[in-house]
Amino acid sequence: MISLLKFLRFLGPTLLFFGTFVVLPPLVLSYFNDVLDNQMLNIYLVCISYSVIIFFTLRQRKFTYSPRDGFVITFLTWVLISLLASMPFMNSNIAFFDALFEAVSGLTTTGSTVIKDLSQLSDHVLLYRQLLQWAGGVGLVIVVLAIIPAVSGGMKVLQAETSGFADKSFSPRLRETARSLLKFYFLITLACVLSYWMVGMTWFEAFSHSFSTVSIGGFSIYNENFGYFNDPATEFVAVFFMLMSATNFGLHFLSFSKRSFKYYLANDELKLFLSIIFVVVLVSTLTLYMKEGFSVNDSIRYGFFQSISIVTTTGYTLEPLSGLGGSIGFLIFILAFIGACSGSVGGGMKVWRVLLMLKVGFSNIIKIIHPSAISSVKLNGEKIVSSQIEAVFSFIAIYISFFLLFMFILIFQNVDFYSAFSGTAAAINNLGPGLGSFSENYSTLSDVGKFTLTMAMIVGRLELFGVLILFVPSFWRS
Repeated sequence: MISLLKFLRFLGPTLLFFGTFVVLPPLVLSYFNDVLDNQMLNIYLVCISYSVIIFFTLRQRKFTYSPRDGFVITFLTWVLISLLASMPFMNSNIAFFDALFEAVSGLTTTGSTVIKDLSQLSDHVLLYRQLLQWAGGVGLVIVVLAIIPAVSGGMKVLQAETSGFADKSFSPRLRETARSLLKFYFLITLACVLSYWMVGMTWFEAFSHSFSTVSIGGFSIYNENFGYFNDPATEFVAVFFMLMSATNFGLHFLSFSKRSFKYYLANDELKLFLSIIFVVVLVSTLTLYMKEGFSVNDSIRYGFFQSISIVTTTGYTLEPLSGLGGSIGFLIFILAFIGACSGSVGGGMKVWRVLLMLKVGFSNIIKIIHPSAISSVKLNGEKIVSSQIEAVFSFIAIYISFFLLFMFILIFQNVDFYSAFSGTAAAINNLGPGLGSFSENYSTLSDVGKFTLTMAMIVGRLELFGVLILFVPSFWRS
């Protein structure tokens, strides 16, 4: 009973945020377009009414949250909000599994879609779809704000999410830290809106695409995705904010609060991230020019934009990835497994885990060459203990296992290997577009296949352990 009350208490601020920032703007837009969306109105009233009830009942009750409560409440909240978020899509004559797929794709900032023609959706539904991604991107901050301060070991959790910068850059009071990160998220969103408007987007286009750019989501309001604009200046703005959002927010917080760029230069994870992007852009550009027959200008443009979009797990496309040739698509899809930096809104395994794995590998090679040598693995100048190394290798092993499981289910549904590989990779890495039969959308999937990828998106967003731990019997024992 107490656990249920904790869950109900947590839902109060969560539904208040969802109703105010996700449902209300498109609801107002529908009113001014003389097509008041009654479904959204009902959802908004339910969210606000529930929040008011919790405010006057459970808000003053003092609960002691355990780490187990945090995991359970976070998972159940994702499931409930996903079901709630799917309703406006069903009201637009979209089937349940399609609506759930679209809602989860938005909330997890994946960017995959089952909708063939976006022009059939009204402007307020398109805006709602974009706002789902924006809310999903800020989801980590909201969880920290609402749960972590009450959970023992909260600072350790926050340190893990920000790759060791919490103790140096953040306030000891976690609520203040979460609010500072939330303010930064708002500010970078507004900066993106203004930048898009200055290069020629309408206000509606600028707001809509800033929501999916800053969240690294990849949704667009056009069927052609970002290729609709066909403008290098607009693409450059998108690339800049994709890179900003794919970088550790704790690192931004530290650098801006200290007014110094030296923290960027001293971060090992960021160095590897930028190095990967440089190499991928170079290889992609040369391949497009020398192998695929693109012009010099198009090779640079497509190689630059598409590589950064996929590696940061944003998922914007100038045209379907299959149009760039098989080798380019497969290359950047493999690198999408690495993903963005820790403490960012990006997906994938995160760069710091790959960096740590490489450091351990080189350390073992040195030990083979020099058996008597004493060496230690360091990240950002700090020694990594064996328990952290074990956790990273366990995560990667489980990550690959989940990927193979989901891919096998798709293959069992008669999806060809190439498409199944890319679709599963796009879902679990929260990437978006696929290859093969999924290069444009996922409408050809069966309901079982759509539900499979829906689960893969949630698993990828919660980084595996948040879901897997719920199935361990010892987790439920007192």
